[in-house]
Amino acid sequence: MSHLARVALVVVLSLAFILVELSSGRPAFGDAKLPPEDQPPATAPPRPTPTPAPTATATPVRVPASARVPILMYHYISEPPPGADRYRIDLSVTPQDFERQLQYLAENGYTTISLYDLYAHLTLGRSLPPKPVVLTFDDGYRDHYEHAFPLLRKYGMRGTFFITTDFINFGNPNHLTWEMVKEMSAAGMDIESHARTHRDLRNRDFQFLVWEILGPIEQITAHTGKRPRFFCYPSGRYDAAVIRMLRSVHTWAAVTTEHGSVHTLANAMTWRRIRVHGRASLERFAAAVRSASGD
Repeated sequence: MSHLARVALVVVLSLAFILVELSSGRPAFGDAKLPPEDQPPATAPPRPTPTPAPTATATPVRVPASARVPILMYHYISEPPPGADRYRIDLSVTPQDFERQLQYLAENGYTTISLYDLYAHLTLGRSLPPKPVVLTFDDGYRDHYEHAFPLLRKYGMRGTFFITTDFINFGNPNHLTWEMVKEMSAAGMDIESHARTHRDLRNRDFQFLVWEILGPIEQITAHTGKRPRFFCYPSGRYDAAVIRMLRSVHTWAAVTTEHGSVHTLANAMTWRRIRVHGRASLERFAAAVRSASGD
């Protein structure tokens, strides 16, 4: 067979193979595929565009302009001694009367709060219970530990004790000791300053005020581990220089002996209180608390 005839035969056989493969429905060259690098990119199904979630907006806290809270003012929680004058009698609430007063508060829905709670309410808008009341005790008498403290714990109440530190430093038997102060503080009572010596602070020079105001802050902090932020003016007396000194040592508020129960940040250095009189009936006490609360 000539060379030309052999070429013609190969062409005829190739065409016949292709026709057979096409008629069978199979690819003419098997399952050959493009290499991976030459494959067309896969087209992912379209995804819906996510709807952005609404941004949460915090509700602004409403800070009240004022708060009507009775700050009750106690001195002695004991029987007045024989021959006591009318001032001592008026300052003395017997343990029995004091317990009846606590019972009245508990049974009538009042909740004791601290001056810290009151200040946080006015500065941060922190809520207070429906019928708040603050119990304060001036001068740091021994009967505060012997009578007031156990009764407050019995009724699950909180007290604020304004102590005069030199009465403690010099071991006055009618006043608290530092061990008593530490125990009361550890139990949740607030220990605040009533100055160093209880002397009149008006018309005093700078060094005197530093001695009377800064010293007790340092001592209370050292003994309790808690920095006092509130002050009680000795005998309720103060002047502009005293207020400036208190502010310079970062005192948040101070209480007076003046009558009243509406408190603001503007008058934080002169918050008023409600005096609890010795020998007053329970009815008189209840009426004073209701009136001061606005009930």
